[in-house]
Amino acid sequence: MSVPLVAIGDSMTQGVTSGSIYRTEISYPARIAQCLNNFEFKYPDFMGKGGVPLNFERVLRLLVDNYGPNVDLSEVPRAVLRMRRFLSSVEDYWEKGEGAQSSQTGPLHHNLAVSGFQLGDCDTLTERVCRQLLSPAKSNFLAKVPESPLYRIARRTLNPSFDPQYESLSQIGVATEIARSQGGIENLIFWLGSNNCLGTVVRLLPQGHKLEEIESKIEDVGKWPHQRQSYLWKPEHFQILLDRVAPKIQAIGAENVFIGTVPHVTIPPISRGITPGERGSRALSSDGYYEYYTHFWIGDEDFSKNPHSFPYLTADNARKIDRAIDAYNEAIKQAAQQYNWHVVDICEQLDRLAFRRQVGQVTYEFPPGLIEALNELAPKRISTAGKPLLDTRYIRLVPDAFNPEQRVTGGLIGLDGFHPTPVCYGLIAWEFMQVMERVGVEINIPKNWWRSIVLSDSLLMEPPANLEYLTDTLSLVYRKAILRKLLEHFA
Repeated sequence: MSVPLVAIGDSMTQGVTSGSIYRTEISYPARIAQCLNNFEFKYPDFMGKGGVPLNFERVLRLLVDNYGPNVDLSEVPRAVLRMRRFLSSVEDYWEKGEGAQSSQTGPLHHNLAVSGFQLGDCDTLTERVCRQLLSPAKSNFLAKVPESPLYRIARRTLNPSFDPQYESLSQIGVATEIARSQGGIENLIFWLGSNNCLGTVVRLLPQGHKLEEIESKIEDVGKWPHQRQSYLWKPEHFQILLDRVAPKIQAIGAENVFIGTVPHVTIPPISRGITPGERGSRALSSDGYYEYYTHFWIGDEDFSKNPHSFPYLTADNARKIDRAIDAYNEAIKQAAQQYNWHVVDICEQLDRLAFRRQVGQVTYEFPPGLIEALNELAPKRISTAGKPLLDTRYIRLVPDAFNPEQRVTGGLIGLDGFHPTPVCYGLIAWEFMQVMERVGVEINIPKNWWRSIVLSDSLLMEPPANLEYLTDTLSLVYRKAILRKLLEHFA
């Protein structure tokens, strides 16, 4: 009997949220699998210590539990030591403890996504290669994030039992083996490419640097992830990778291949648009761009005083990045046409969800099942007009807002500023299933499917109280190198 679903992708397909691959059951492929006659969809286990590389939500809740919504200046030294103890336990668990050992979730997973993978990694990185590329463990005083998280995650995903029989299989190799040994694959999801440009908004540009300095070179095509210094792949180099990988995806022999487009990375709040002195529609250019894009924890007022003291992108940088992504997506659509694959245009749907770029005039139509579940479980997240109060802004509590509908912002993007929340993963699953149904795949959504998704979203049901003091909280975590170290993995 053939396997109903296998997925190849990166952190977006693996289910990363708020900086950590943790609850892999919230991933959109796992949600889709629940609608395919509930077959045993296998995925890796990253539950230990809140996941890897670092569960940012756990850090914020740790601060709330011990110091309340805001850390007083006198409490900072104790808060730092408490965070360090937690981070040390996370680092030890994944570098030397149980997280570094084999697991029994395989031997082969159906969700083969690996956080941090770029397009060219799906046919080159194997468990054996990742084992050889692991960096020696280091002990930092505070920024104690496990070393080489990409390689650690890949090992536990591609060959969880560390069986020599599977140590030389890449993502494509594992999918091929599943097709060979388990009677074929009915539906294959292939969604890679975001990490070929994501570093632009995670790292931004230091003063005096140009976007051209971080663009890919032809040598990057043959480098391992830790060797690459480019954060924006030129479209011609992206095309080389796609031309190499696409025939191998086709050769797996899946009945249906569903390929996702690359989202515009300037929409999630990891980089926040600012036009000094302007707000609302006046802050946007005629084509929808802000004058600058900087880190999401930097306030408008602080940035406007001296923009050049912060890392940032300009509007022209953002336009160039978006044009590169448009070129990626055109290449993806051409490959889909060539191989008779089915395109799931996540880029278009995220554009429709872009709150700040559209000055709050979101055009995305939320599924009725989600609205019904929110009405029952989180009625404050439904507007008087009956629409979900969920958007792509950074999640924040504003309890003193005069308008009750403005007392919580965001809700679709997690605390790291770019990975989806469980509800947003539900929306991604919904978009894939719309395309799957159109091409004849039988989809049976369980009665309480949306309800279970809403209940699984802890940021929606019970957001950390320190998000009321967003700037202070994030600045503390960033200054102490925790957030900065975490973001380096995703850059």
